[in-house]
Amino acid sequence: MASVVNPSAREIGTWDLVFQGLGQITPITILSGLIVSIVGLSGINAPLAMIISFLAVVMAANTIYQFSGIISHSGGYYSYVEYGLGKHIGKFTGLQYLLYQASNLALEYLIVVWGFSKSLNYAFGTALPEWTGIVWIGSMMALSYILMRMGAKPSLKLALVLGSIQVSFVILLSFIIIPSAPDNTASAFIPSAGSGWTGVFLGFIVGGYLAFAGYGSVVPMGEEARSPRKTIKKAIIAIVVIAGIVFVMGSYAMIVGFGIGNLGNFSSAVIPGLIVARRFTGIGGSIIFILVSTFLSTYGTVIGMGMPMTRVMYALGRDGVLPEKIGYRDGRAVPVKSVDLTYAITAVSAAALGLYFYLADGFYLGLYYAWVIFGTIATLSTLLIHMLVNTSLSVSHIRTRRGNITLWVILPSATTVLMGIAYYYSLLGMSMPFLIAPLIFLGWIIVSIMILYFRRSRYSNIDFSDMDKAMNYEAGA
Repeated sequence: MASVVNPSAREIGTWDLVFQGLGQITPITILSGLIVSIVGLSGINAPLAMIISFLAVVMAANTIYQFSGIISHSGGYYSYVEYGLGKHIGKFTGLQYLLYQASNLALEYLIVVWGFSKSLNYAFGTALPEWTGIVWIGSMMALSYILMRMGAKPSLKLALVLGSIQVSFVILLSFIIIPSAPDNTASAFIPSAGSGWTGVFLGFIVGGYLAFAGYGSVVPMGEEARSPRKTIKKAIIAIVVIAGIVFVMGSYAMIVGFGIGNLGNFSSAVIPGLIVARRFTGIGGSIIFILVSTFLSTYGTVIGMGMPMTRVMYALGRDGVLPEKIGYRDGRAVPVKSVDLTYAITAVSAAALGLYFYLADGFYLGLYYAWVIFGTIATLSTLLIHMLVNTSLSVSHIRTRRGNITLWVILPSATTVLMGIAYYYSLLGMSMPFLIAPLIFLGWIIVSIMILYFRRSRYSNIDFSDMDKAMNYEAGA
């Protein structure tokens, strides 16, 4: 008999969910991560690229917002797809979500290892060896694993505290930089002042939209949240708005703080955010930057990505797609088997690809190749997932006449077209070793189809017959 969460055990509130989602988004990356690729392609128009990205995310979030008001299920996106497109495509979506979050986690592990000693040595003049990053990410994995095995509440409480510090730091630093910078200009929001709309949309595709990835990570927590159909909707709005404010402010602060005339050197800088922080706040600001970007953000990111992956894996086990033992919760409602598997799969994946490229291309170049490949896999996966969810919402409206045609058909369809364009640019001109990413993506699609074929007699439909009771059901009951 599959295990379900007792309604009285729902203990996760809106702000717990908000900072779980922000943990995956990792707002500090607007100073030290994705901002490098965004400025590299959008130049002075990086803030405009972030505004376009924000608007696109608002469009995409509409679908999740609409579905979260009627469905609450640990499968998250795959339950949404199943509602409109049936159990086979729904369960297929769940398997793609596992690839998406596994790639995100492997990316996080590798990028921390890649930049840990590099960042500290640059900031403080130390000579830490490259392998110290492995020790650090290992300690963060151990901490998050222990807390996740204790339950969702302890994990998310710490993520809330650390996430609040991270968001506050980016906003405060932006408030310090922008009034003091000599290069404040409205040209940042005028395409003709930079590389035109082409540059703006390239920045949107390679980094801007991806920066927001994670706002939907709260969806698989529906069976553990208080009043989930209200709580998740509020959390989605808060995550998107907070991330939008942080990303637009932070990107503008970075380009004017680094210097408009010096942006040609932005992408080649070791850590642009650290350079700008030191320029405007001195060594004290540098130390805080390192503490927030390297130390405090790692835990929140691992929890933000790992938590939803464990819940979707658990739901796939409970629904019979994966071995039934995975669909087990202990007395504290913790899906212990899926927690164990999440950490095992992601650690082995990161180590395998990272070691391969390390041996072939050295530490920095090799690990760079590895984390970019994982990032590309995550992008391809999330685009496919969202396109399926959008389609499901539109089909649901046509089939049931539920919802508003603008919000359930027109807006999701427009978002899917936008994502199709993103697919085109993501694959355009891709060469080795980055071509490994779409090959892995296609390979997993084939494997997913095979899993569904051989398990077709075992997995069950989700019961959507009574939406008022759908939150507390046992799959197949």
